Amino acid sequence: MLSYLKRHFGSVSLSTGLHVAVVAALTLGLSFTGEPRYPISTDEPVAIEATVVDEALIQREVARLEEVEQAEIQRQQEQERIAREQAEEARREAEAERTRLEVERLEREQAALVEEQRLADLQLQREEAERQAAEAERQAAEAERQAAEAERQRVEEEARLAAEREAEAERQRQVEEQRQREEQERLAREAEEARVRAEMEAELQRVLAQEDERRRAEESGLLDEYIRLIVNRIEQNWIRPASARPGLECRVRVTQIPSGDIVDVQVGACNGDDAVIRSIEAAVLNSSPLPRPTVPSLFERTLNVIFAPEV
Repeated sequence: MLSYLKRHFGSVSLSTGLHVAVVAALTLGLSFTGEPRYPISTDEPVAIEATVVDEALIQREVARLEEVEQAEIQRQQEQERIAREQAEEARREAEAERTRLEVERLEREQAALVEEQRLADLQLQREEAERQAAEAERQAAEAERQAAEAERQRVEEEARLAAEREAEAERQRQVEEQRQREEQERLAREAEEARVRAEMEAELQRVLAQEDERRRAEESGLLDEYIRLIVNRIEQNWIRPASARPGLECRVRVTQIPSGDIVDVQVGACNGDDAVIRSIEAAVLNSSPLPRPTVPSLFERTLNVIFAPEV
Protein backbone atom coordinates (compact mmCIF):
# COMPACT_ATOMS: atom_id res chain seq x y z
CA MET A 1 0.00 0.00 0.00
CA LEU A 2 2.85 2.37 0.89
CA SER A 3 4.60 1.74 -2.44
CA TYR A 4 1.30 2.35 -4.29
CA LEU A 5 0.81 5.71 -2.54
CA LYS A 6 4.38 6.69 -3.48
CA ARG A 7 3.78 5.86 -7.18
CA HIS A 8 0.36 7.66 -7.33
CA PHE A 9 1.05 10.48 -4.91
CA GLY A 10 -0.18 13.17 -7.39
CA SER A 11 -3.48 11.47 -8.16
CA VAL A 12 -4.25 10.71 -4.53
CA SER A 13 -3.38 14.28 -3.50
CA LEU A 14 -5.65 15.72 -6.22
CA SER A 15 -8.55 13.44 -5.25
CA THR A 16 -8.17 14.23 -1.57
CA GLY A 17 -8.13 17.95 -2.34
CA LEU A 18 -11.29 17.74 -4.37
CA HIS A 19 -13.08 15.82 -1.57
CA VAL A 20 -12.09 18.43 0.98
CA ALA A 21 -13.12 21.32 -1.31
CA VAL A 22 -16.59 19.87 -2.06
CA VAL A 23 -17.35 19.02 1.55
CA ALA A 24 -16.20 22.46 2.64
CA ALA A 25 -18.26 24.19 -0.02
CA LEU A 26 -21.41 22.22 0.79
CA THR A 27 -20.95 22.45 4.55
CA LEU A 28 -20.16 26.16 4.56
CA GLY A 29 -22.74 27.00 1.90
CA LEU A 30 -24.39 29.60 4.08
CA SER A 31 -25.58 32.89 2.52
CA PHE A 32 -25.36 36.15 4.44
CA THR A 33 -26.60 39.51 3.18
CA GLY A 34 -24.30 42.42 3.23
CA GLU A 35 -26.55 44.26 5.70
CA PRO A 36 -28.91 42.87 8.33
CA ARG A 37 -32.64 42.85 7.38
CA TYR A 38 -33.63 43.97 10.82
CA PRO A 39 -32.04 46.46 13.10
CA ILE A 40 -29.68 45.00 15.54
CA SER A 41 -30.81 45.31 19.09
CA THR A 42 -29.08 44.15 22.15
CA ASP A 43 -32.43 43.34 23.71
CA GLU A 44 -33.97 41.12 21.00
CA PRO A 45 -32.53 37.92 19.44
CA VAL A 46 -31.14 38.20 15.88
CA ALA A 47 -32.59 35.93 13.17
CA ILE A 48 -29.87 34.53 10.81
CA GLU A 49 -30.90 33.26 7.39
CA ALA A 50 -28.93 30.10 6.32
CA THR A 51 -29.08 27.66 3.45
CA VAL A 52 -29.79 24.05 4.45
CA VAL A 53 -27.18 21.58 3.13
CA ASP A 54 -28.62 18.60 1.21
CA GLU A 55 -26.95 15.52 2.78
CA ALA A 56 -27.97 13.36 -0.22
CA LEU A 57 -26.27 15.81 -2.57
CA ILE A 58 -23.07 15.62 -0.55
CA GLN A 59 -23.10 11.83 -0.60
CA ARG A 60 -23.70 11.75 -4.38
CA GLU A 61 -20.83 14.17 -4.97
CA VAL A 62 -18.55 12.17 -2.72
CA ALA A 63 -19.54 8.94 -4.51
CA ARG A 64 -18.89 10.59 -7.88
CA LEU A 65 -15.43 11.73 -6.78
CA GLU A 66 -14.64 8.26 -5.45
CA GLU A 67 -15.65 6.77 -8.81
CA VAL A 68 -13.37 9.26 -10.58
CA GLU A 69 -10.55 8.38 -8.20
CA GLN A 70 -11.14 4.62 -8.65
CA ALA A 71 -11.17 5.04 -12.44
CA GLU A 72 -7.86 6.95 -12.27
CA ILE A 73 -6.34 4.21 -10.08
CA GLN A 74 -7.52 1.49 -12.48
CA ARG A 75 -6.11 3.46 -15.44
CA GLN A 76 -2.76 3.75 -13.69
CA GLN A 77 -2.78 0.04 -12.82
CA GLU A 78 -3.62 -0.88 -16.44
CA GLN A 79 -0.72 1.26 -17.69
CA GLU A 80 1.63 -0.40 -15.22
CA ARG A 81 0.38 -3.88 -16.28
CA ILE A 82 0.98 -3.06 -19.96
CA ALA A 83 4.45 -1.69 -19.12
CA ARG A 84 5.28 -4.86 -17.17
CA GLU A 85 4.06 -7.09 -20.03
CA GLN A 86 6.15 -5.11 -22.52
CA ALA A 87 9.22 -5.35 -20.26
CA GLU A 88 8.65 -9.11 -19.82
CA GLU A 89 8.31 -9.57 -23.60
CA ALA A 90 11.55 -7.65 -24.17
CA ARG A 91 13.25 -9.78 -21.50
CA ARG A 92 12.04 -13.02 -23.15
CA GLU A 93 13.24 -11.85 -26.56
CA ALA A 94 16.64 -10.92 -25.12
CA GLU A 95 16.84 -14.28 -23.33
CA ALA A 96 15.96 -16.09 -26.59
CA GLU A 97 18.69 -14.17 -28.41
CA ARG A 98 21.22 -15.04 -25.71
CA THR A 99 20.15 -18.68 -25.94
CA ARG A 100 20.57 -18.70 -29.71
CA LEU A 101 24.03 -17.12 -29.46
CA GLU A 102 24.99 -19.62 -26.73
CA VAL A 103 23.85 -22.55 -28.92
CA GLU A 104 25.89 -21.24 -31.84
CA ARG A 105 28.90 -20.80 -29.57
CA LEU A 106 28.56 -24.36 -28.24
CA GLU A 107 28.23 -25.73 -31.77
CA ARG A 108 31.39 -23.93 -32.82
CA GLU A 109 33.21 -25.21 -29.74
CA GLN A 110 31.97 -28.75 -30.38
CA ALA A 111 33.21 -28.61 -33.98
CA ALA A 112 36.56 -27.31 -32.78
CA LEU A 113 36.76 -30.11 -30.21
CA VAL A 114 35.98 -32.74 -32.88
CA GLU A 115 38.71 -31.38 -35.11
CA GLU A 116 41.11 -31.18 -32.21
CA GLN A 117 40.34 -34.79 -31.28
CA ARG A 118 40.92 -35.93 -34.89
CA LEU A 119 44.31 -34.25 -34.99
CA ALA A 120 45.14 -35.67 -31.56
CA ASP A 121 44.27 -39.18 -32.75
CA LEU A 122 46.58 -38.79 -35.76
CA GLN A 123 49.32 -37.58 -33.46
CA LEU A 124 48.81 -40.55 -31.14
CA GLN A 125 49.06 -42.98 -34.08
CA ARG A 126 52.34 -41.46 -35.19
CA GLU A 127 53.67 -41.47 -31.62
CA GLU A 128 52.62 -45.11 -31.15
CA ALA A 129 54.52 -46.15 -34.28
CA GLU A 130 57.59 -44.27 -33.11
CA ARG A 131 57.19 -45.80 -29.62
CA GLN A 132 57.09 -49.34 -30.96
CA ALA A 133 60.25 -48.76 -33.00
CA ALA A 134 61.98 -47.25 -29.98
CA GLU A 135 60.77 -50.16 -27.81
CA ALA A 136 62.36 -52.66 -30.15
CA GLU A 137 65.65 -50.81 -29.93
CA ARG A 138 65.30 -50.54 -26.17
CA GLN A 139 64.73 -54.27 -25.75
CA ALA A 140 67.86 -55.05 -27.74
CA ALA A 141 69.87 -52.63 -25.64
CA GLU A 142 68.26 -54.05 -22.47
CA ALA A 143 69.37 -57.55 -23.35
CA GLU A 144 72.95 -56.32 -23.68
CA ARG A 145 72.66 -54.36 -20.44
CA GLN A 146 71.32 -57.36 -18.53
CA ALA A 147 74.24 -59.48 -19.63
CA ALA A 148 76.69 -56.81 -18.50
CA GLU A 149 74.72 -56.33 -15.27
CA ALA A 150 74.88 -60.04 -14.48
CA GLU A 151 78.65 -59.97 -14.83
CA ARG A 152 78.91 -56.86 -12.70
CA GLN A 153 76.74 -58.39 -9.97
CA ARG A 154 78.89 -61.51 -9.90
CA VAL A 155 82.02 -59.42 -9.37
CA GLU A 156 80.28 -57.24 -6.78
CA GLU A 157 78.99 -60.29 -4.91
CA GLU A 158 82.47 -61.70 -4.59
CA ALA A 159 83.75 -58.32 -3.37
CA ARG A 160 80.81 -58.02 -0.93
CA LEU A 161 81.47 -61.41 0.61
CA ALA A 162 85.11 -60.52 1.09
CA ALA A 163 84.15 -57.19 2.65
CA GLU A 164 81.64 -58.91 4.95
CA ARG A 165 84.28 -61.32 6.17
CA GLU A 166 86.63 -58.43 6.88
CA ALA A 167 83.83 -56.42 8.54
CA GLU A 168 82.89 -59.37 10.75
CA ALA A 169 86.48 -59.68 11.90
CA GLU A 170 86.55 -55.95 12.65
CA ARG A 171 83.25 -56.20 14.53
CA GLN A 172 84.56 -59.00 16.69
CA ARG A 173 87.61 -56.90 17.49
CA GLN A 174 85.44 -53.89 18.41
CA VAL A 175 83.16 -56.07 20.54
CA GLU A 176 86.14 -57.33 22.48
CA GLU A 177 87.48 -53.78 22.93
CA GLN A 178 84.03 -52.62 24.07
CA ARG A 179 83.85 -55.49 26.55
CA GLN A 180 87.23 -54.57 27.98
CA ARG A 181 86.25 -50.87 28.24
CA GLU A 182 83.00 -51.76 29.99
CA GLU A 183 84.88 -54.00 32.41
CA GLN A 184 87.33 -51.18 33.19
CA GLU A 185 84.44 -48.73 33.62
CA ARG A 186 82.65 -51.18 35.92
CA LEU A 187 85.75 -51.54 38.08
CA ALA A 188 86.17 -47.73 38.13
CA ARG A 189 82.50 -47.25 39.13
CA GLU A 190 82.82 -49.79 41.90
CA ALA A 191 85.96 -48.06 43.17
CA GLU A 192 84.20 -44.66 43.01
CA GLU A 193 81.14 -46.03 44.79
CA ALA A 194 83.38 -47.50 47.49
CA ARG A 195 85.11 -44.12 47.88
CA VAL A 196 81.77 -42.28 48.08
CA ARG A 197 80.46 -44.77 50.63
CA ALA A 198 83.59 -44.29 52.69
CA GLU A 199 83.25 -40.50 52.54
CA MET A 200 79.57 -40.70 53.43
CA GLU A 201 80.38 -42.99 56.32
CA ALA A 202 83.08 -40.60 57.49
CA GLU A 203 80.68 -37.62 57.13
CA LEU A 204 78.03 -39.52 59.07
CA GLN A 205 80.53 -40.27 61.82
CA ARG A 206 81.58 -36.61 61.87
CA VAL A 207 77.96 -35.42 62.11
CA LEU A 208 77.21 -37.94 64.83
CA ALA A 209 80.31 -36.82 66.71
CA GLN A 210 79.27 -33.16 66.38
CA GLU A 211 75.75 -33.95 67.57
CA ASP A 212 77.13 -35.89 70.49
CA GLU A 213 79.53 -33.05 71.27
CA ARG A 214 76.69 -30.51 71.04
CA ARG A 215 74.44 -32.66 73.24
CA ARG A 216 77.11 -32.93 75.91
CA ALA A 217 77.79 -29.18 75.65
CA GLU A 218 74.10 -28.38 76.06
CA GLU A 219 73.86 -30.75 79.02
CA SER A 220 76.84 -29.10 80.62
CA GLY A 221 75.27 -25.61 80.23
CA LEU A 222 77.80 -24.38 77.63
CA LEU A 223 74.99 -23.42 75.18
CA ASP A 224 73.27 -21.27 77.80
CA GLU A 225 76.63 -19.71 78.63
CA TYR A 226 77.22 -18.98 74.91
CA ILE A 227 73.81 -17.32 74.57
CA ARG A 228 74.41 -15.34 77.72
CA LEU A 229 77.72 -14.02 76.34
CA ILE A 230 75.93 -12.81 73.21
CA VAL A 231 73.14 -11.14 75.21
CA ASN A 232 75.71 -9.45 77.49
CA ARG A 233 77.60 -8.16 74.43
CA ILE A 234 74.38 -6.67 73.03
CA GLU A 235 73.39 -5.11 76.38
CA GLN A 236 76.85 -3.57 76.70
CA ASN A 237 76.42 -1.88 73.30
CA TRP A 238 72.83 -0.80 73.95
CA ILE A 239 72.21 2.89 74.44
CA ARG A 240 68.96 3.14 76.36
CA PRO A 241 66.52 5.66 74.81
CA ALA A 242 64.43 7.93 77.02
CA SER A 243 61.26 6.03 76.09
CA ALA A 244 62.55 2.70 77.52
CA ARG A 245 60.42 1.53 80.45
CA PRO A 246 60.96 -1.13 83.12
CA GLY A 247 59.88 -4.64 82.12
CA LEU A 248 61.22 -4.23 78.57
CA GLU A 249 61.34 -7.57 76.73
CA CYS A 250 61.93 -8.10 73.01
CA ARG A 251 62.57 -11.17 70.89
CA VAL A 252 65.53 -10.64 68.55
CA ARG A 253 66.49 -12.80 65.55
CA VAL A 254 70.22 -12.53 64.74
CA THR A 255 71.82 -14.00 61.60
CA GLN A 256 75.62 -14.50 61.66
CA ILE A 257 78.34 -16.21 59.64
CA PRO A 258 80.93 -18.64 61.10
CA SER A 259 83.31 -15.73 61.77
CA GLY A 260 80.69 -14.21 64.13
CA ASP A 261 80.00 -11.25 61.84
CA ILE A 262 76.33 -10.25 61.88
CA VAL A 263 74.61 -10.10 58.49
CA ASP A 264 71.02 -9.44 59.61
CA VAL A 265 68.97 -8.51 62.68
CA GLN A 266 65.19 -8.50 63.11
CA VAL A 267 63.24 -7.49 66.19
CA GLY A 268 60.05 -9.50 66.64
CA ALA A 269 57.57 -9.24 69.52
CA CYS A 270 58.56 -6.25 71.63
CA ASN A 271 56.80 -4.10 74.24
CA GLY A 272 58.95 -1.07 73.41
CA ASP A 273 58.29 1.74 70.94
CA ASP A 274 60.05 2.43 67.64
CA ALA A 275 62.90 4.24 69.34
CA VAL A 276 63.55 1.23 71.56
CA ILE A 277 63.45 -1.18 68.58
CA ARG A 278 65.92 0.96 66.61
CA SER A 279 68.24 1.15 69.61
CA ILE A 280 68.20 -2.67 69.96
CA GLU A 281 68.96 -3.14 66.25
CA ALA A 282 71.87 -0.71 66.54
CA ALA A 283 73.18 -2.51 69.65
CA VAL A 284 73.13 -5.87 67.85
CA LEU A 285 74.95 -4.52 64.80
CA ASN A 286 77.54 -2.81 67.00
CA SER A 287 78.16 -6.17 68.74
CA SER A 288 79.55 -7.70 65.52
CA PRO A 289 81.53 -9.92 65.53
CA LEU A 290 79.80 -11.97 68.20
CA PRO A 291 81.76 -14.18 70.60
CA ARG A 292 82.53 -17.65 69.29
CA PRO A 293 81.31 -20.67 71.23
CA THR A 294 83.89 -22.63 73.19
CA VAL A 295 82.57 -25.78 71.48
CA PRO A 296 82.39 -25.29 67.68
CA SER A 297 79.33 -27.54 67.34
CA LEU A 298 77.31 -24.98 69.35
CA PHE A 299 77.54 -22.45 66.50
CA GLU A 300 74.20 -21.58 64.95
CA ARG A 301 73.76 -19.34 61.95
CA THR A 302 70.42 -18.04 63.26
CA LEU A 303 70.06 -17.14 66.94
CA ASN A 304 66.81 -16.26 68.70
CA VAL A 305 67.58 -14.33 71.88
CA ILE A 306 65.38 -12.50 74.37
CA PHE A 307 66.54 -8.95 75.06
CA ALA A 308 65.31 -7.99 78.54
CA PRO A 309 67.77 -5.53 80.13
CA GLU A 310 67.29 -4.09 83.57
CA VAL A 311 65.98 -0.57 82.93
